[in-house]
Amino acid sequence: MRRGDGNHLAPRRARTTSDGEIAALIAELEEEVHGARVRSAGADAASVRRTARAVADRFARVSADRPFAARGRRGLLYDPVKLGVRKLVRWYVEPGFADQRAFNDAALRLLDDLNERVERLEAGAGGQRRADAGSDAAP
Repeated sequence: MRRGDGNHLAPRRARTTSDGEIAALIAELEEEVHGARVRSAGADAASVRRTARAVADRFARVSADRPFAARGRRGLLYDPVKLGVRKLVRWYVEPGFADQRAFNDAALRLLDDLNERVERLEAGAGGQRRADAGSDAAP
């Protein structure tokens, strides 16, 4: 098939993007992924940890029950089919999801415990440094 001026298969002229725009976009995406925006807003480390924990709690519950994203009339027509298929395969996928939920819960509890231990060690090390500084000052 020949690509002519009136043919819908003719390649469209793409908008040119400069390297600077691409680099800025990549940097912005990396900041979002790594949570730099939360830290740069003047939040302390504890606030960042609480926010990260809330996000982890939100996504830790893995389930086959997700809302349908209906797209127009066709999507509404497919919703009953999707519901039927979901019920048919639930017996197969739910045991794996239950195992994943148990793992996620255990991992989050272990991370909380590790975070508490680190905070206690940091507090103890800070007290130890003050004691060492006081003993160095007095001959």
